[in-house]
Amino acid sequence: MKFSSVVGVLNMDEKMRFERMLFRSTRGNCLARFADVSRPITDAISGKAENKIVFIVFFKSEVIATIVNKICAAFGARQYPVPDHTAPGDTGRLDLIVHELSSELADAREVLLKNRELRLALCSRLMQHHAGWQMTIEREKAVYHALNLFRADVSGMLRAEGWIVASSEAEARTLIARSHAAMDLAGASMLATVPLPWPSPPTFYDTNDFTRAFQEFVDTYGVPRYKEINPAPFTAVTFPFLFGMMYGDIGHGTCILLFGLYLFLSDSVNSKDEMTRGIYTARYMLTMMGASAIYVGAVYNDCFSLALALFDSTYRWQGAQDGLSGRVASGVSANMTASYGTASNVYPFGVDPAWHVSENELLFFNSMKMKTAVIFGVVQMTLGILLKGINALYFGEYAVFFLEFLPMLVFDCCLFVYMVILIFAKWAIDWNQRQLMGTCTHNMTYDGRPCTSTALLKDKCALKYGGDSGGCAPPMYPGQGSTQSVLLAIAFLCVPTLLFGKPMYSYFEKHNAHDGAAGNSGEHSVSEEFIHQCIETIEFVLGMVSNTASYLRLWALSLAHSELAQVFWKKIILAAVGANNGIFVFASYSIFAVVTIAVLLAMDLLECFLHALRLHWVEFQNKFYKADGIRFAPFKVAVSRS
Repeated sequence: MKFSSVVGVLNMDEKMRFERMLFRSTRGNCLARFADVSRPITDAISGKAENKIVFIVFFKSEVIATIVNKICAAFGARQYPVPDHTAPGDTGRLDLIVHELSSELADAREVLLKNRELRLALCSRLMQHHAGWQMTIEREKAVYHALNLFRADVSGMLRAEGWIVASSEAEARTLIARSHAAMDLAGASMLATVPLPWPSPPTFYDTNDFTRAFQEFVDTYGVPRYKEINPAPFTAVTFPFLFGMMYGDIGHGTCILLFGLYLFLSDSVNSKDEMTRGIYTARYMLTMMGASAIYVGAVYNDCFSLALALFDSTYRWQGAQDGLSGRVASGVSANMTASYGTASNVYPFGVDPAWHVSENELLFFNSMKMKTAVIFGVVQMTLGILLKGINALYFGEYAVFFLEFLPMLVFDCCLFVYMVILIFAKWAIDWNQRQLMGTCTHNMTYDGRPCTSTALLKDKCALKYGGDSGGCAPPMYPGQGSTQSVLLAIAFLCVPTLLFGKPMYSYFEKHNAHDGAAGNSGEHSVSEEFIHQCIETIEFVLGMVSNTASYLRLWALSLAHSELAQVFWKKIILAAVGANNGIFVFASYSIFAVVTIAVLLAMDLLECFLHALRLHWVEFQNKFYKADGIRFAPFKVAVSRS
């Protein structure tokens, strides 16, 4: 009896399924044997090294042979022809076949290795010319792309119109003349100025390593119009400072400053990672942000949520000997060491550390940071309005200057700049003395007039500023009420001027120019301009209020930063020190470092960064910035990074 067989190689993971399928399909009328291959074999289809097994299936039927072949094809098994070795004496013949196959495999392996060596050598030689070839191809592509923008002119000439930076015109003419001389072609091309009128030119700003990051910020919001005031130089000054107002801490700012200085020492500008190149481009910005955070932190007297007693405090508690040293009972008041307003009563720099250990610390810092945020917000918004007026004068838009800029400036000064003046006036007044002026002591007023305890405050006050207090409380100066009424009336009058001024000017200007010839189109354009001006007026009036409130984020984020730092310090470090356990202290310091880096040096930094960016985009730039320009795109050969 003679059996037929099928021999092949199968993936080891398919062994059980393959054997089960053979048994079920042939109803047990076959015999399969398997053997593991000692080393992984590279699959011919996937090209991956996989663990294989060798199988041989014995059967006795042509029908079963067809079934087995289909199963092998379904499982992706590779079959190999093996001669029948059932006859006597076939063992030696099989050994000879195996030897021949081994020799052929060795020869094929040798050929493959030689082929690989030749390919590596060829690629090495080609790689030496790759950069030059790539540069040539990129240059040719850029040149032909530029030539496609030309159009045919007289006498077979090609003509194109474009823009060139004014400072580079002389250099361009020199290069053209040099090219003509090199090819001995006189007058083959020429560069001439196109006569007016021109379309709207694109915008180009020459940036350096310092201004590039800030210019990218501005361009992300919108490209400036041609010759419009560029907000980037102002952003380079105000952005790091506003960030520092929100992030003000000497310790955390030092960490950012050191990271910025590290970027100066590292060479990441040619990095393949786009994020790494972006961070390296912002190295000047990060350094300034760190320096601003250190400065504002010194003003706040805040270093990792701790106050620094660099100078002697101007306050004394009962029981304390040297400034802030010693212990005092809760609720004890602190007294100034010198008279109010004298030089000895002023802390040399920043906030007196006594405020950091007082019970009304939060009230004091909230009041100071809130008013400071409003002051800087009004100053920046007023600067934006002034830049709008400068733009109007430069472009000769006198209607915008007189009917938009001036009413906006007057409205801003009557309400918001005046509010800033009141803040400084309130800071400059000695309220203790004013309260004393309104006090009746021993039936005598402050200026020596007789009084009773039931007398009204305005009768006891010696200032006579009017109002219910006479000046010992608000009003802060004589005539404050009438002055504020006049300013409020002027601010209200600015609103209709903004709303109707420019549309009425445009109506009369077009009416006089066309003398009613194109009445319908003129009325249509004036109505559109009125709707546009109505939107502009509502946006400005309501925006001034909302934008001023938006600057309070400078106070809110500064408060959140300092409170988070205090919580981490008290709940982690002080708790560990109080436990008096070395292992617990070491673990707490590790947790404190991780939390500080993750929350304050990463998340909070990004939060303050985005809020400072929003203040410039929304609150500052919308006062004057049109941001509808076209970026200048010069001819440039861009070679891909390898």
